[in-house]
Amino acid sequence: MQFGIRKLLFLAAAVAVVCALYVSARNYYYAERRHAELVLAEVSGISNVKLHSYVDVVEEVASTSFSVDGQADSVVAVAGLGNYKNDRSISVSSLGKWRFRVFGQRHVGAYSVDTGKPVVSQYLGCHIQLGPASPYKDLLPFEVSKLQDVVDHYAELEELFEHWPRAAKPGSVILEDGTTQFFYVVEEGQ
Repeated sequence: MQFGIRKLLFLAAAVAVVCALYVSARNYYYAERRHAELVLAEVSGISNVKLHSYVDVVEEVASTSFSVDGQADSVVAVAGLGNYKNDRSISVSSLGKWRFRVFGQRHVGAYSVDTGKPVVSQYLGCHIQLGPASPYKDLLPFEVSKLQDVVDHYAELEELFEHWPRAAKPGSVILEDGTTQFFYVVEEGQ
């Protein structure tokens, strides 16, 4: 009888370990999704929330889009919300009918194999960075320090972007590293 109880206890312990490993792996796999869902749950006045993700070992949330309640045909699209909790950084790729374009020249991560020094590269992007440390904050007539501010000022932002620079004559901002980033808006469908 003693031998049977030991087997049963061993089997129960093995099942518990397997279950714990499964839960841990699942939590790790869906960590970005849960993070994005938690961030969006704190924002009031939004609906039609869509997470756009892909799988690369784990599920990675590339972007999120949502509608603003009370604003007909509204849409806000933001890049992944991974840094949002830490620095309140919001990478907005579109708002209403407006799509954002940025470009410039700076170190974007590559290093010379020979010297180990940073390589300055040209870059193109499709979002503007909003939040407390945004280089665009002086171009806005109100503070946008969190995602709720984007929702609360949706109509004002959409109107403001109507008057932002276009591709023929881009605007510019100075980034933290001292480089210049050029930007403009594109109307959807153009």
